[in-house]
Amino acid sequence: MNLQKKLALLLAALTLFSLVACGPAKNVTVSDPEQVEDTAGETDVTAGEEDENVTDDKKPATDESKKPADDKKPVSDPPATKPQEKPVEKPAEKPVETPDPTPSAPKTVGQALLADFKAKAGAASSAASLAEALVANPILPFAGATMPVEPGFLAGFDNAEIKGFSEGVTFGPVIGSVPFIGYVFVLENGVNASDFIATLQANANLRWNICVEAEEMVSGHVGNKVFFVMSPKEFTEE
Repeated sequence: MNLQKKLALLLAALTLFSLVACGPAKNVTVSDPEQVEDTAGETDVTAGEEDENVTDDKKPATDESKKPADDKKPVSDPPATKPQEKPVEKPAEKPVETPDPTPSAPKTVGQALLADFKAKAGAASSAASLAEALVANPILPFAGATMPVEPGFLAGFDNAEIKGFSEGVTFGPVIGSVPFIGYVFVLENGVNASDFIATLQANANLRWNICVEAEEMVSGHVGNKVFFVMSPKEFTEE
């Protein structure tokens, strides 16, 4: 048996020699057996660490959703909000209908002359000039005239004496059959115009002319100038 081993070792040595002689030269480093053992040990340690890493990687991931419900904070409900109140809709107010203004009643003859008197009394210098302006008013359809009067008995006042004026003028139609007579007075100093007019109204007679009768009595004053008329409310064309 020893011979066979020796032959085998010899053949192996020859084969190795032929390979070395025929092939390219290679640096063969013979390592120290202790270093080889240390390297092997380190390799085993590294492999062990890698195995541990692989083991850790293969650990199943923890599912957060599978954690106990105690870990989750309870979600508080949002504060209750009051429902918005709808504004109360008031019914639309109906527009106030203003009645159409009624046309003013046409002025009577006496009212028209009184308005003319008030418009002109301030600028008139005398009762005569004011009476002449009034008798020319177009509302009077007749030919008129003026005449000054003195304190005492005056036409239209029956038996009463009219006193208290410093200047007086009557105006009216030339024909006596027309129921119209007018006066303009300028009062004396200290005479109250309202009291003077009250005396005229208390003593005036709408039927001073036996043939005809007046329909209205109109009076007024501006300062110390007094207006007085008895006449029809209107003149009709015949």
